Amino acid sequence: MNIIKAIYWMNLTIMKKILSLYEYKVGRDTDEYKYFKKEVMDYFYNELHKFYETLVKAQYAEKCNCDSKLRKGYNKCDLCGGSGYKPKP
Repeated sequence: MNIIKAIYWMNLTIMKKILSLYEYKVGRDTDEYKYFKKEVMDYFYNELHKFYETLVKAQYAEKCNCDSKLRKGYNKCDLCGGSGYKPKP
């Protein structure tokens, strides 16, 4: 099991569910939703970045060789799943 990829996909799933619930409540084309979406996405991605950098410093993870970035979303890379980080061998 690739814990790096699993944590990334779990966070994306949670973030999308939160956004979907708020979209249902206020509508997609409202200023409230746009602001909420920006704040939620910034928070999730910033915290994931901090988490992965901590794993890199602790030598549990390293940057992936593919061109994935955290904010690009799901990716077919088996090593990082789109996070841009992979487990260190």
